Amino acid sequence: MKKALILAAVAAIALSACSKNEILETVNTVPEEAAIGFSNYTPKSLTKVNDTYISGTSLVADKQFAVYAWKTDYDNFLTANPGAPAFMNPAVVTWTNNSNEGANNTYSPKKYWPSGDTPANLSFAAYYPYGGAGITAPTFGSGDPFVASGVGTYAFTAQATPATMVDFCVADVVNDQVYGYTNVSTTYKNTVHFTFKHQLTKVQFKFKTIAGLATTTVIELLDADLTGIKNTGTLTATYENANPGVEAGYGKQGTTSTAWSAVSGSASYDLTVNNVNPEDGAPIKLTTTASTVHNNDIFLMVPQDMAADTQKLTVKWRVRVYDTAANATANGGTAGTGMLSETVNTKALSLYSNLVTSDSDDTSVSAINWAKNNFINYTITIGPKPIWFTAVVDNWADMTNGYMNVN
Repeated sequence: MKKALILAAVAAIALSACSKNEILETVNTVPEEAAIGFSNYTPKSLTKVNDTYISGTSLVADKQFAVYAWKTDYDNFLTANPGAPAFMNPAVVTWTNNSNEGANNTYSPKKYWPSGDTPANLSFAAYYPYGGAGITAPTFGSGDPFVASGVGTYAFTAQATPATMVDFCVADVVNDQVYGYTNVSTTYKNTVHFTFKHQLTKVQFKFKTIAGLATTTVIELLDADLTGIKNTGTLTATYENANPGVEAGYGKQGTTSTAWSAVSGSASYDLTVNNVNPEDGAPIKLTTTASTVHNNDIFLMVPQDMAADTQKLTVKWRVRVYDTAANATANGGTAGTGMLSETVNTKALSLYSNLVTSDSDDTSVSAINWAKNNFINYTITIGPKPIWFTAVVDNWADMTNGYMNVN
């Protein structure tokens, strides 16, 4: 039986938030009832099943994100040490859309921009989805500036099935805002505009078989499971001066970064293909085209390094041979008319050591670690090696001579 092969492809995304890059010469007068509004941008769309899945660059309608805000009266956010976000802790925003200067995105209690001759600065942080399964609300503390405790430390546990997983995102900090000088433009004077970034790894699996099989041969996937997957961790967001050594003045944008730590666990996950779990009694007939991925095939995982032979994909499949191609087509999922033989096979594949360059090449490649905001696709190619025969005939032994005389 030909060893199942794995291909892996990784797409990494690097995007940056809008930044404020000039100093206010005059302070806008804040009109009456200038409520703070919110809009957003999400850098990369995923294919995700849960109802918090972000499709495109906008959050899911009617879902919520949490906003935390600090008010710094006489200093900017990078150099101040304001501690916990007392101004909003949190404001829970129900998302609608980006129109109407964000005013359609309701939250309570409503907050208003500080006003006066020298209005206080507001700085904002946010995460999505609020109340999402497995996300523990962030903790905050003081830092100088926030490096020790971050601008949000989250405990996270990935859920047991793709259908219950959430699309955990954290926004870049929006710093030192006043009315009329927000991070979008002066056109949207009330609006705080967030750039959310995905903090998990998108992982999916596709299955196919080799080309060139006899038309009387059927390959069926019976089961596929992941084991030894790390499913918990701590995510910390930090905010630092983008130019260390340069004084951070009004309107200077710092850098928001996130990092995972204390990643652990050893979870197991059932894989489905085209919304079918083969183990439930519905085997999947494989073709030479990689299976179309259904939403339930896609996992949003805690980022993690592959450890030698720890994280595994176990695949179970069967090979059936029929007397005719017609019977193979008609009875691929049953032991029907004309079946000549059947074999069932199980293979445990290491996500660390069983990667190869392609489905036609056994050359091994390095393990691919699961990094945050990365999309990793594994294609598993299952194909039997047919048994062929050759033969030669051994030479006669050396000639032995015998002599006889007749007189």
